[in-house]
Amino acid sequence: MFEIEGWRPGIGDPTIWGWLTVANYALAVVMAVKAARADWRNSQFWAFLAMVMLALGINKQLDLQSLLTAVFRSNAIRHGWYDHRREMQKMFIEGTILLAAAAMVVVAFTFRKAGRWVLGALFGLALLCAFVAARAASFHHMGEVLNLRFLALRMNHILENTGIAIIAGSAAMARRQARGSARRRPRR
Repeated sequence: MFEIEGWRPGIGDPTIWGWLTVANYALAVVMAVKAARADWRNSQFWAFLAMVMLALGINKQLDLQSLLTAVFRSNAIRHGWYDHRREMQKMFIEGTILLAAAAMVVVAFTFRKAGRWVLGALFGLALLCAFVAARAASFHHMGEVLNLRFLALRMNHILENTGIAIIAGSAAMARRQARGSARRRPRR
């Protein structure tokens, strides 16, 4: 097996919750694709969302953010700015947050007249973006909140899976509504 800067491809989170989260991402992809096929007015949104969920699911499975961290660390050492890494980490986290916020604004503006299920999915996506930003921060010793436990679950599992569930549920409801309105439409 190959290795890049100390990172090896493998299972990112081999716990039951890791596997359930990957399965939830897969379910969200399937539901978004089905919504894209049924809800023709918002098909581009649902197709976009399916691609985002697929990318996040692959990342969850392969732990690609650890690869990114390893590559940045190696470059920092190689190019002599490792001693100043905290400033770079701060800029990276701020950039991630700004990029996610800008993307959410663009998507929300583009689909502002879409139905309530698109808005629900956008809420789920915003929750996932917040989770990703908090996760990026946690690589740099600022994410203690993600390790808090509620009952038997860590907060990171709750936040991530809640966002995924909102997206999958919104896609399922959009599909159901689109299929229902197609049946009620009078034939000419």
